[in-house]
Amino acid sequence: MQSLSYGHWGLILVGSLLTSLISTIWFTYKKIDFLEERLLGCRCITDTKNLWQGGFIGRHMRLNMVFMVTYMPGIMHRRGLITENAHLNIPRYLRGWIWGIYLWLFSNGIAMAILCYLIKRYP
Repeated sequence: MQSLSYGHWGLILVGSLLTSLISTIWFTYKKIDFLEERLLGCRCITDTKNLWQGGFIGRHMRLNMVFMVTYMPGIMHRRGLITENAHLNIPRYLRGWIWGIYLWLFSNGIAMAILCYLIKRYP
């Protein structure tokens, strides 16, 4: 069986990135308002919502802040940005969705770096 060339791997990676982008856009337009309602007492959420508003980039920035609440609740609480157990107000399945989206984006970034290294190293 013939192995895939760098171009094929690049197309697979572009397809994965586009799918990731579409799923992130869908998630922000369907779920971000519900997530912010669950985190209503958190200063960082309200500040981000007031600063970035409801456009395309604004919704993504708001999703980033919700991810920060689930990723580092201890640090955010010590800084006074969230309440003590704010991250527990988000339903478990939505936390899984958020983590899945960001892990998918992270793995795409690693795959791009590896592909770039391989193309430069083994032309």
